[in-house]
Amino acid sequence: MQLSLGLDEHVVFDLETTGLSAWGDEIIEIGAIKILGNEIDEKNTFHSLVNPKRLIPPEATAISGITNEMVKDAPPIDEVLPKFLDYVGDAYWVAHNARFDMSFIMKHLMQMKLKRQIEVYDTVIFSRRAFPGEQRHNLDVLCQRLSLTFDPKTRHRSMTDVELTAKAFVLLKERLGDKCPAREKYSI
Repeated sequence: MQLSLGLDEHVVFDLETTGLSAWGDEIIEIGAIKILGNEIDEKNTFHSLVNPKRLIPPEATAISGITNEMVKDAPPIDEVLPKFLDYVGDAYWVAHNARFDMSFIMKHLMQMKLKRQIEVYDTVIFSRRAFPGEQRHNLDVLCQRLSLTFDPKTRHRSMTDVELTAKAFVLLKERLGDKCPAREKYSI
Protein backbone atom coordinates (compact mmCIF):
# COMPACT_ATOMS: atom_id res chain seq x y z
CA MET A 1 0.00 0.00 0.00
CA GLN A 2 1.37 3.40 -0.96
CA LEU A 3 1.10 6.28 1.46
CA SER A 4 -0.68 9.42 0.38
CA LEU A 5 1.38 12.28 -1.00
CA GLY A 6 1.13 14.18 2.29
CA LEU A 7 2.75 11.36 4.29
CA ASP A 8 5.61 10.41 2.00
CA GLU A 9 9.26 11.27 2.46
CA HIS A 10 10.64 13.57 -0.21
CA VAL A 11 14.13 14.76 -1.03
CA VAL A 12 14.31 18.10 -2.79
CA PHE A 13 17.56 18.39 -4.73
CA ASP A 14 19.34 20.82 -7.01
CA LEU A 15 22.48 20.66 -9.09
CA GLU A 16 24.79 23.38 -10.26
CA THR A 17 26.67 22.51 -13.43
CA THR A 18 29.36 23.74 -15.81
CA GLY A 19 26.72 24.27 -18.52
CA LEU A 20 23.37 23.21 -19.91
CA SER A 21 24.16 19.87 -21.61
CA ALA A 22 24.42 16.73 -19.50
CA TRP A 23 26.52 15.07 -22.21
CA GLY A 24 29.04 17.89 -22.50
CA ASP A 25 28.98 19.47 -19.06
CA GLU A 26 29.50 18.33 -15.49
CA ILE A 27 27.98 18.67 -12.02
CA ILE A 28 29.84 21.08 -9.71
CA GLU A 29 27.46 21.12 -6.73
CA ILE A 30 24.69 18.95 -5.27
CA GLY A 31 22.37 20.13 -2.53
CA ALA A 32 19.35 18.42 -0.99
CA ILE A 33 16.92 18.64 1.91
CA LYS A 34 14.34 16.20 3.25
CA ILE A 35 10.63 16.83 3.64
CA LEU A 36 8.67 14.53 5.94
CA GLY A 37 4.97 14.95 5.26
CA ASN A 38 4.68 18.70 4.85
CA GLU A 39 7.54 19.51 7.24
CA ILE A 40 10.84 20.65 5.78
CA ASP A 41 13.62 19.15 7.91
CA GLU A 42 16.15 21.98 7.71
CA LYS A 43 18.69 19.98 9.72
CA ASN A 44 18.55 16.96 7.43
CA THR A 45 20.48 18.20 4.42
CA PHE A 46 23.05 16.98 1.94
CA HIS A 47 25.56 19.30 0.33
CA SER A 48 28.75 18.80 -1.62
CA LEU A 49 30.79 20.70 -4.13
CA VAL A 50 31.98 18.39 -6.90
CA ASN A 51 35.27 18.50 -8.78
CA PRO A 52 34.22 18.35 -12.45
CA LYS A 53 37.75 17.36 -13.54
CA ARG A 54 37.66 20.22 -16.03
CA LEU A 55 37.63 23.99 -15.90
CA ILE A 56 34.39 25.75 -15.05
CA PRO A 57 33.53 28.19 -17.85
CA PRO A 58 33.39 31.85 -16.79
CA GLU A 59 29.71 32.03 -17.79
CA ALA A 60 28.88 29.19 -15.36
CA THR A 61 30.83 30.91 -12.58
CA ALA A 62 28.95 34.14 -13.34
CA ILE A 63 25.63 32.35 -12.69
CA SER A 64 26.47 30.15 -9.69
CA GLY A 65 29.45 31.96 -8.18
CA ILE A 66 31.27 28.61 -8.02
CA THR A 67 34.90 28.98 -9.05
CA ASN A 68 37.61 26.55 -10.11
CA GLU A 69 39.39 27.32 -6.83
CA MET A 70 36.30 26.29 -4.84
CA VAL A 71 36.08 22.83 -6.47
CA LYS A 72 39.76 21.97 -6.88
CA ASP A 73 39.87 19.89 -3.66
CA ALA A 74 36.25 18.71 -3.82
CA PRO A 75 35.52 15.02 -4.39
CA PRO A 76 34.65 13.84 -7.92
CA ILE A 77 31.11 12.81 -8.85
CA ASP A 78 31.90 9.08 -8.57
CA GLU A 79 32.47 9.67 -4.82
CA VAL A 80 29.64 12.17 -4.28
CA LEU A 81 26.80 10.48 -6.19
CA PRO A 82 26.77 7.21 -4.16
CA LYS A 83 26.66 9.27 -0.92
CA PHE A 84 23.81 11.34 -2.35
CA LEU A 85 21.90 8.18 -3.34
CA ASP A 86 22.37 6.82 0.20
CA TYR A 87 21.02 10.10 1.58
CA VAL A 88 17.94 9.89 -0.68
CA GLY A 89 17.21 6.27 0.18
CA ASP A 90 13.71 5.29 -0.94
CA ALA A 91 12.29 8.82 -0.81
CA TYR A 92 10.58 10.46 -3.75
CA TRP A 93 12.73 13.09 -5.44
CA VAL A 94 11.64 16.71 -6.03
CA ALA A 95 13.29 19.28 -8.29
CA HIS A 96 12.47 22.45 -10.15
CA ASN A 97 12.80 21.72 -13.87
CA ALA A 98 13.59 18.11 -12.99
CA ARG A 99 14.43 16.99 -16.52
CA PHE A 100 17.53 19.20 -16.49
CA ASP A 101 18.87 17.86 -13.18
CA MET A 102 17.83 14.29 -13.95
CA SER A 103 19.69 14.34 -17.27
CA PHE A 104 22.94 14.79 -15.32
CA ILE A 105 21.99 12.19 -12.68
CA MET A 106 21.02 9.62 -15.33
CA LYS A 107 24.25 10.18 -17.27
CA HIS A 108 26.33 9.45 -14.19
CA LEU A 109 24.21 6.47 -13.14
CA MET A 110 24.81 4.99 -16.62
CA GLN A 111 28.54 5.76 -16.54
CA MET A 112 28.88 4.24 -13.07
CA LYS A 113 26.67 1.26 -14.05
CA LEU A 114 24.33 1.92 -11.12
CA LYS A 115 20.79 0.63 -11.53
CA ARG A 116 18.08 2.76 -10.02
CA GLN A 117 14.39 3.55 -10.39
CA ILE A 118 13.65 7.14 -9.45
CA GLU A 119 10.30 8.88 -9.12
CA VAL A 120 10.48 12.67 -9.30
CA TYR A 121 8.01 15.47 -8.70
CA ASP A 122 8.77 18.53 -10.84
CA THR A 123 7.70 21.85 -9.30
CA VAL A 124 7.56 23.38 -12.80
CA ILE A 125 4.69 21.00 -13.58
CA PHE A 126 3.07 21.83 -10.22
CA SER A 127 3.41 25.54 -11.05
CA ARG A 128 1.80 25.09 -14.48
CA ARG A 129 -1.14 23.32 -12.87
CA ALA A 130 -1.48 25.86 -10.04
CA PHE A 131 -1.09 28.89 -12.33
CA PRO A 132 -2.46 27.73 -15.70
CA GLY A 133 -2.84 31.23 -17.15
CA GLU A 134 0.82 32.11 -16.63
CA GLN A 135 3.51 31.69 -19.27
CA ARG A 136 6.62 31.67 -17.08
CA HIS A 137 7.34 29.12 -14.38
CA ASN A 138 11.02 29.57 -13.52
CA LEU A 139 11.99 29.47 -9.85
CA ASP A 140 12.31 33.26 -9.49
CA VAL A 141 8.81 33.84 -10.88
CA LEU A 142 7.35 31.00 -8.83
CA CYS A 143 8.87 32.43 -5.65
CA GLN A 144 7.30 35.81 -6.43
CA ARG A 145 3.88 34.18 -6.94
CA LEU A 146 4.19 32.31 -3.64
CA SER A 147 5.69 35.30 -1.72
CA LEU A 148 8.92 33.45 -1.01
CA THR A 149 11.87 35.76 -0.50
CA PHE A 150 15.56 35.06 -0.99
CA ASP A 151 18.92 36.79 -1.15
CA PRO A 152 19.69 37.25 -4.87
CA LYS A 153 23.41 36.83 -4.09
CA THR A 154 22.89 33.21 -3.07
CA ARG A 155 20.37 32.31 -5.78
CA HIS A 156 21.80 29.65 -8.15
CA ARG A 157 23.64 27.95 -5.32
CA SER A 158 22.21 24.52 -4.69
CA MET A 159 21.20 24.95 -1.04
CA THR A 160 19.36 28.23 -1.62
CA ASP A 161 17.56 26.77 -4.62
CA VAL A 162 16.74 23.59 -2.66
CA GLU A 163 15.25 25.58 0.24
CA LEU A 164 13.14 27.68 -2.15
CA THR A 165 12.00 24.62 -4.11
CA ALA A 166 11.11 22.77 -0.89
CA LYS A 167 8.99 25.69 0.34
CA ALA A 168 7.35 26.04 -3.08
CA PHE A 169 6.63 22.29 -3.22
CA VAL A 170 4.89 22.31 0.16
CA LEU A 171 2.83 25.40 -0.75
CA LEU A 172 1.92 24.02 -4.18
CA LYS A 173 0.88 20.64 -2.71
CA GLU A 174 -1.41 22.44 -0.28
CA ARG A 175 -2.82 24.65 -3.05
CA LEU A 176 -3.45 21.76 -5.47
CA GLY A 177 -4.70 19.18 -2.96
CA ASP A 178 -5.78 16.05 -4.82
CA LYS A 179 -4.99 17.69 -8.18
CA CYS A 180 -1.20 17.34 -7.74
CA PRO A 181 0.62 16.11 -10.86
CA ALA A 182 2.01 12.59 -11.02
CA ARG A 183 5.65 11.72 -10.51
CA GLU A 184 7.90 11.38 -13.52
CA LYS A 185 9.68 8.01 -13.64
CA TYR A 186 13.33 7.46 -14.54
CA SER A 187 15.11 4.13 -14.53
CA ILE A 188 18.36 2.52 -15.52
